[in-house]
Amino acid sequence: MAIGLQQGERVFVPASVLNAQVNSSSAFWRSGVLQLNGRSVQIDVGAGNTEWVAASKCQRSIGVAVLAIGDFASEATLIDPLSKSVLQFCRLLCSDDYVRAFKIRSVAELSLLWAQNHAVYSHVTIIGHGNGTGLKFAADDWVPPEDLRASLDIQGVTKKCFVNLSCELGKAAYGKSFSKLDVCEAFIGPFDSVHGAVGLHFVQSFLVNHLLHGETLKVAFRHARETVAGSTSFRMWRKGKMITGD
Repeated sequence: MAIGLQQGERVFVPASVLNAQVNSSSAFWRSGVLQLNGRSVQIDVGAGNTEWVAASKCQRSIGVAVLAIGDFASEATLIDPLSKSVLQFCRLLCSDDYVRAFKIRSVAELSLLWAQNHAVYSHVTIIGHGNGTGLKFAADDWVPPEDLRASLDIQGVTKKCFVNLSCELGKAAYGKSFSKLDVCEAFIGPFDSVHGAVGLHFVQSFLVNHLLHGETLKVAFRHARETVAGSTSFRMWRKGKMITGD
């Protein structure tokens, strides 16, 4: 959701919410904001036509980074298959220009990657191992969120939504702290251990609801949580507070 839109700004709108049959290579239509009226904006939908849409359906940028945190031991059986599955799914939502997958094994690699690529992405899916308080890096062992601040909270960074599929990182010890980072618009993670297939199911549902159908983060999270298979519980944190999605 883009807050405080101004006339002339470029936005991404889910093609599914438009009445016009727009010619788009992805699930989104990009247009400039022509006018504003309360919580609605007028956009150009091509062929000289315009439409009014809810500002809550618009996003200033769309880009999904799939970040696999390697541990050597389970990469072939879990981390690689899951990251590839998330990547291919995201390519159905966005054109290839807006989706990319990375594999790293150290915080130093994260710092380098982030410095070069952070501006491109609005959503980040993280795949790895968690223990409730830290994320496992092959070269650095278990890393708490405070130790990622120097890597992620850099000059010029914009807020992003993080979906972390690593076990137990939705707990307060990790999720609450991570959500306080300047870069974090929202943090979502599982409260308990999570099977890779369940994690994939959740992130697919969340991204479909949020990006394809234009639901807000809170509503998309609630709908994804309602549809996820089994008893796995996911938590959402924003600025140190847990969001129920209700």
